[in-house]
Amino acid sequence: MTDRPGILDHPLLGRLNSLEFERTDFLVFGSAPLMVHGLRSELGDLDVLARGDAWKRAHRLGFPSTGKATGSPAMHFWGGEIEVFDQWISTEWQFDHLASRADVIEGVRFASLQDVLAYKAELRRPKDLADIGALRKLQIAEPGKLARGTDF
Repeated sequence: MTDRPGILDHPLLGRLNSLEFERTDFLVFGSAPLMVHGLRSELGDLDVLARGDAWKRAHRLGFPSTGKATGSPAMHFWGGEIEVFDQWISTEWQFDHLASRADVIEGVRFASLQDVLAYKAELRRPKDLADIGALRKLQIAEPGKLARGTDF
């Protein structure tokens, strides 16, 4: 995928960029990948999956919290507008696998639309239903366990 100008001009992505996380140690998940692909016009917050140095930096700079879906440690920035997690949904969702499938836009990794659909379909929260519908209209196939890095 080619870079699109202006993604980091979004206020939340600009704030994320200002945290100076090591680019290879995080990826943006949640609804932000929908926005960067033009499927959403607004974001309420930014969800980030981090490991290694990026997680250590988040832990030093952020405010401790707990992931609502996982109960795992999370770090909040700007009153929760940016949430950084050390695990996504469950331990089945492996960072390396997700990162290998991610779209890199302006040097930032965004979870693939296929993985976003799998995540939203797994949780099926009321707020996810419109996103699921938009992704299915694009004929994005749900990868099942593939998104989590496990075998079929």
